[in-house]
Amino acid sequence: MTKRNVTIWWLTGIGVMIVGGLLALFMALALASHIGAFAPNFQSSGYVPDDTFWALVSFIILGGIAVLGGIVVQIVAWIGAVINTNRLVDKMWYNILLWGGITGIVLGLFTGVAAILGWVLMIVYLVGGPDSMAREPKLLRSMPTELPKTLEPTG
Repeated sequence: MTKRNVTIWWLTGIGVMIVGGLLALFMALALASHIGAFAPNFQSSGYVPDDTFWALVSFIILGGIAVLGGIVVQIVAWIGAVINTNRLVDKMWYNILLWGGITGIVLGLFTGVAAILGWVLMIVYLVGGPDSMAREPKLLRSMPTELPKTLEPTG
């Protein structure tokens, strides 16, 4: 996967996450308004779910699925970046992306703040990282199999 494709996939994942999060947020606010959570005389025992309630709940679930889909797209882009940097002769970018990304994923399961590590690493790679697909790395270039013929006098 080229660096350009990694960038497109990663930004698409961010866009899907933002749209899904906003959908879930606004539908949750609409649901709270619909059931009367903002009214001063709110009584939770008197509300019976109706069709609007279930429509808003389904949109909240759809927003959550979109956020999860965006996370999956970003992980695919990260894997593409790791594979892209693995082809380089110098393995510095590969090691930083691989181990920093794994650390971000593992710590992101425990704290949401640690997931920012993966975002920062990907932004640094997308801004200043190399692209192994732009040209062939030195070790992967084909070497001539026979010696070049020299021009010798024939006579």
